[in-house]
Amino acid sequence: MSTSPVLDLAIRLWPQVRDRGAVDDPNDLDTLLAAINQPGAAGYMGGVQHTFACFPPDEDATFVLPSGERPRDDGDARLIAHVLVTRTLLGAGLSVDRRVQAAMGDAYAMTWAVAGAYDASPLALATSIWLAALDPQQASDHPVPIDWSPEFYDDASRWDVDYRLFSHYDIRERILDWISYASVSPARHPGCSFWTLVEPLLRIPDQRAQMALSSFGDASDESEDAVPAAAMLDRARVAALLRAYTA
Repeated sequence: MSTSPVLDLAIRLWPQVRDRGAVDDPNDLDTLLAAINQPGAAGYMGGVQHTFACFPPDEDATFVLPSGERPRDDGDARLIAHVLVTRTLLGAGLSVDRRVQAAMGDAYAMTWAVAGAYDASPLALATSIWLAALDPQQASDHPVPIDWSPEFYDDASRWDVDYRLFSHYDIRERILDWISYASVSPARHPGCSFWTLVEPLLRIPDQRAQMALSSFGDASDESEDAVPAAAMLDRARVAALLRAYTA
């Protein structure tokens, strides 16, 4: 999958977490947690302290997701890797861990909490939908724990430096607004299979999610680049879930 043992572990553990909400060996989660706030993590050079480092800072970060997509560049890969590790920890039941809460906050800050148009890749946005889907407070008006103090977040061209308060509900609403937009056409989520969008939406109880799932149910992969058989099998798994959902 990648050159990163941390990322590969998160991806290997994910099916256990996705299907059972637990892992066979909790010590594996400690290995993931140890990667927080290390050189090479997204935003680390700008003072961000709650992202997971999957690649050394001097390495060109790249990998292929089980669903077949590749991040668009080094920065995108580091952000998506952070989201994937956070997703595994959150789904395994560590939503009460302040480190995981803060990691989720930084993931949201870099994706859904920007001002204006979203500048993260569609693949990063799609992957981060899982965080809302797994968030036990997804409909809560409690603030998301985002530490806005790092210099990284002082870029007024990307963030509204006068508005720093986002609730879990606010983030979910932004996600659902974007998915309503993205579900209209594959051109609105380039580099991201619609199957990657579908799976987390199945866990979000909202009418807009249901409408998007209906749109995806009539779509196909015919216009997409060829991907390995393993990736097609993963997409077929999601297709079966979607058929069961819409039946």
